[in-house]
Amino acid sequence: MSETLALPVKQVGISVDDQGVIHVKPDPIVVTTHNAMIVFTLSTDGYTFPPTNAIVVTTPNSDFPYASQTVKPQEASILDLANNVGEYEYTVTVVDTATGQLISLDPIIRNGNPTGT
Repeated sequence: MSETLALPVKQVGISVDDQGVIHVKPDPIVVTTHNAMIVFTLSTDGYTFPPTNAIVVTTPNSDFPYASQTVKPQEASILDLANNVGEYEYTVTVVDTATGQLISLDPIIRNGNPTGT
């Protein structure tokens, strides 16, 4: 019998406007529990996440030990251990499927007062 790993999930919405600008909601992403899976869902037709590096945390840290995973063309996730209070810059990248152009934005993940174990 296999066990399923249950992690807290933080949902994040990603959209791209008519000018090709990425929008993230919420921004900043606030994580208050340890070992949270942050799931990014892209809602704009004509855009997908790249197969790798859709979400890259650029602030040096130990709370994001693994690279993000592109789960589906419009869904990516990354594990946040949230052991340290602080703000972490990250880059979210999407692909315009019509042109192949990569579009990026650099928002914030805020780990604050983590609770639980």
